[in-house]
Amino acid sequence: MIAVKSHAEEGCSEELEREHEIRNLKETVEALREALEKQKAGTAGEVAEAVSESHTEIRDLKSTISEMRMEIERRKAAGEEAVQNVLAKAAEDGRQLQSSVQALRDQLEREKARHDEEVQLMRRTHRDETGELEKTIQRIRGELEACRGQK
Repeated sequence: MIAVKSHAEEGCSEELEREHEIRNLKETVEALREALEKQKAGTAGEVAEAVSESHTEIRDLKSTISEMRMEIERRKAAGEEAVQNVLAKAAEDGRQLQSSVQALRDQLEREKARHDEEVQLMRRTHRDETGELEKTIQRIRGELEACRGQK
């Protein structure tokens, strides 16, 4: 019976050992499952955080792009306004220049007319004075001849 007990004890001991090993394996599997779940949860959290950060970055980039577009439009409008102002100033300067040129032409015409009148007046005066001188010369000649004739 001793041999039987030993064999039974051995069987029991092996069975206990197997149960112990099975329990250890179950605990190991359970620990591995928990670790895997934690890792999955951590990875899912990291992925969710990365996705959230990506969405935030995309939103920020869209906002920046929108602001840049508005700034470009504002600058374009300001540039167009500056061009319009320059064109308006150039047109006004052109009108003022034309007005100045016309005023100078008018003044030149007045000066020319005044000069022509002065020349005509001088010619008339010269002609009148020449006529008077010729009459005086004729009279003096007549008097000289009369004086010669009396002598």
